[in-house]
This record gives sequence, C-alpha cells and structure tokens, in this order.
Amino acid sequence: MHIKLTGFKVKIIFLVISILLAPPNADNIFGAEKIFTNRLGMTFVLIPAGKFVMGSPENEPGREWNEKLHTVVISKSFYMQETEVTQGQWKRLVQGNPSAFQDCGDHCPVDTVSWYDSMEFISFLNKYEGTDKYRLPTEAEWEYACRAGSTTAFYGGPLTRDGCIEPDPVLDPIAWYCANSGYKTPPDGFRPHPAKTKLPNAWGLYDMHGNVQEWVLDSCKWREVWSFKGRTGVITSTYKDNIVDPLSETGDHKIFRGGAWHQPPRLLRSAKRGYYKPVAKRNSLGFRIVREQ
Repeated sequence: MHIKLTGFKVKIIFLVISILLAPPNADNIFGAEKIFTNRLGMTFVLIPAGKFVMGSPENEPGREWNEKLHTVVISKSFYMQETEVTQGQWKRLVQGNPSAFQDCGDHCPVDTVSWYDSMEFISFLNKYEGTDKYRLPTEAEWEYACRAGSTTAFYGGPLTRDGCIEPDPVLDPIAWYCANSGYKTPPDGFRPHPAKTKLPNAWGLYDMHGNVQEWVLDSCKWREVWSFKGRTGVITSTYKDNIVDPLSETGDHKIFRGGAWHQPPRLLRSAKRGYYKPVAKRNSLGFRIVREQ
C-alpha cells in the first residue's frame, strides 16, 4: 500500500517533528508569555540561554575553513524577531523604502540596507519604544537561534542537493533560495518572498535560511595577512572552545548570516559566514533584530 502525501501534509509533519526535536532546555515558546509583539507590529520569540556547538564538521558538504567546531555558552535568554525586518515595518518607522523589490509588498523583507542603515533603524526603534534593549544579534546568538538544537547543515536536516535546478527536499520546505524563488532561464520572478511563507524552526523563527542575508553585530577581518596560506573569509578570534557570549569587535568589515533568495544551498547553511563592508547595500541583504530581556 502506497501513501501519497500532499504538500500541506508534508509541511504539517515537518512542523510536528521540529517541535518534538526542540532542545530539552527550551521553554514552551509557543505559549503567549514567550511571544510578544511591540508597538511597531514586530513579533519576537524567547530564545532560552544555553550551550551549543557552533561551526560545522569537516565532512559537511560546502564547509569552509573558518567554520571550526567549538562550544559556545549563551549566558542570557533573549528575544529574537520571528522574521526579518519587513518593508512594512521599515516604512512605519523610517521615511522611504530602500528596497529593490518594493513591488513584493509590505510583508517581504526590507532589502538594500547597509549595516549602518540597520543600526539607524534600531536607534529609531529604541527611541520609539522608550528603551535601549533592541540591537542586532551577535554572530553566535544568530547561529544558536537558527539551529534551535539542530546539528545539521540546516535546521530541517542535512544538505542533500547543492544547485539551483532541482529543489533540495530538506531546504525547499523551509527556505527561499535559487531553486524555488523563480530561478529560470531567463529568470521569472526571481526575487525574495513574503515572510512566514515557509516552515519555521523549532523555536518559531522563519526564514533563517534564505530570503535575504542578515547583518549581525560582529566585526571581522577578511584576510590572513601573516598566514602562508593567504586565506580570505570571515576572520575573528571568537571561534574557541567554551567561550561565553562572544562578540568580535576587531576588523573593518561586518558579518552577515543566513544566505539569500538567489544563492545555492551550500551558502545557506547554519554555519556559513559572510562579510561585507558596513556601507554595502545589496538587493539580497537585510536584517532581523533581537531584544534583550
């Protein structure tokens, strides 16, 4: 007897499995007391303090040299925005809309914002809310929240297919990326998509993989000047065991995470690190924010 599952049933099964696999120290984040929506209409979920292994194993497909496995302690719980900052949220607080894909609508992530733009938005939001608790996540907080207890390339499972022609069965239900966001020859509607149209991770966060890349707080260097290997990439001194609440403040570039709508699966992995100058603006680049307790 063969059972044929519809796309809807597959999504329901995936969501149930994600909830069951939530880390044992996670509170019931789906309860109302663990979720709040601020005056601007931005919803946040509580991410519990804990310890996790950051980086990727050497046998993970797509792995890069600067993803050394190491244990990280997140000492304080924090709230993380359930989606990337949307165009609607941006327009409610900041005059104008910088996005290259304005016709995507208010529920799509804001794009084409520099690191400085994201910091300015956060400054405005703190003033609007009468607080100083909003900020960008650190790189470690971002990966911890993205993984939600998972240890695979994506919070939905391992990388099984790297390319833009056929959707990866693990990535397709949870992310907008090159194989499902309109990739054709020539492109047809190749762009980001509205938030919350793919499945969340076990902590209720959407689009941690794909849609738009996300700025984080950390600075980095991008070249090993004194190394005989002459490697380039995100370079920080924070990838060491048992480090507590790491934040890299050295370097003239800023780190981003998450991958984007136009990229292949290997660039969307939980451990993937990227960098731009803080003035950089890309139509694949946005951000999400955290709120301290």
